[in-house]
Amino acid sequence: VQSVARIALAIQGITDSHARAMLWSPITPQTNIAFADILEREFGIPAIMENDCNMMAVALRWRHPDRYRDDFIAILLSHGIGMGLVLKGELFTGTHSSGGEFGHMIHRPGGALCRCGRRGCVEAYAGNYAIWRNARLLSENAEPVADVSDAEMQALAARAREMDGPEREAYRKAG
Repeated sequence: VQSVARIALAIQGITDSHARAMLWSPITPQTNIAFADILEREFGIPAIMENDCNMMAVALRWRHPDRYRDDFIAILLSHGIGMGLVLKGELFTGTHSSGGEFGHMIHRPGGALCRCGRRGCVEAYAGNYAIWRNARLLSENAEPVADVSDAEMQALAARAREMDGPEREAYRKAG
């Protein structure tokens, strides 16, 4: 077995690759965690940390360099919504390594409450917790649920496919 040369950590949320830290993530209430430094201290090898959607775009370039070369976006639709953006062959990261984090761009000012604490984010309308909230006819002011299970979302999607009702309307509203 060859030794590990480097650790690369892809993490959901707002990151700062220069500070090598996760600034905010829905996976933990803690903020400003310098994961790359922690991993280097623990394992004694170089580590990097980046937003998961940015790493997804980088992985696409590695896997299919002819297809994903100059300008493209990689969109992740999961518990939340994210995007990795490549412009002129370079990963666009913006100020805090989350330049393509369009899930937290404001879609409707003052709108639905998002997991990030702001109102009106794209994710607050199209993330899995938003679909779940709308299917249950809850208010846009309702606190976002921390974790909607895959099984719950699969059951909700099955009901939406079977008949017209709040489940189907929730998916329509999500776009």
